[in-house]
Amino acid sequence: MIQISDLHLSENNDYQVFDVNTYECAQKIVNHISKHETDADCLIISGDISNDESAASYKHLMEIIKDLEIKVYLMPGNHDSIEKLKSCTSHDLINSTLYFEKDEWITFMLNTKKDGSPNGFLKTDELRILKEKIKQNQDKYFMVFMHHHPVLIGSDSMDKMVIENADLLLDVIKNESKIRGVSWGHVHNVFEAQLNKAKLFSTPSTCFQSKPKSKTFIIDKNEKPGYRRIELRSNGEVRTSVARI
Repeated sequence: MIQISDLHLSENNDYQVFDVNTYECAQKIVNHISKHETDADCLIISGDISNDESAASYKHLMEIIKDLEIKVYLMPGNHDSIEKLKSCTSHDLINSTLYFEKDEWITFMLNTKKDGSPNGFLKTDELRILKEKIKQNQDKYFMVFMHHHPVLIGSDSMDKMVIENADLLLDVIKNESKIRGVSWGHVHNVFEAQLNKAKLFSTPSTCFQSKPKSKTFIIDKNEKPGYRRIELRSNGEVRTSVARI
């Protein structure tokens, strides 16, 4: 699977953030994926699709991904409108489901958007379903996606927006060896760690990047936009790498 995140599309296609045209960057990344990642089974978009919650921004997403012939899964970020995001799912190949199954794997996509706040917050009913699925499927492995980061990444500005009740998920990861991967967006850079059997990692933005481990939010003008490749192996191994464009 391929993961992209933090497109920050706006009502206008000429919208720029930190001198970066977000529409053009997202289009360039998706075009590259369409051309070079031909063996991908699906595209995961882990939030902040929109920057202004406008209906037009989600129409722009549909324009950008219209030529993809693989399934696309969407989840909200703190800048998204959940209602307008779900309007995209009228297309047969686009979903915003909580989880899906394929071969030896069950992939969850948790909603960490907290109304009225840039911080992340986990929904207890979604975590309950995750735990039930693990209990019922001991022959399966689990991959978890979300928008916000569940662990501190060493960046003061970003760590203020960490998932407030992340310990609820971290306790599951510590106690369930079937969770093998946890990935997020939001932080606009790459972070990687390990917890129990799970690889923890973030995915870069399709537009502007931030400098890791900075006290304030600083744009990293030397780092290019990117996406993440994630290969889920039949033996429970997660192989992953970042591509920059």
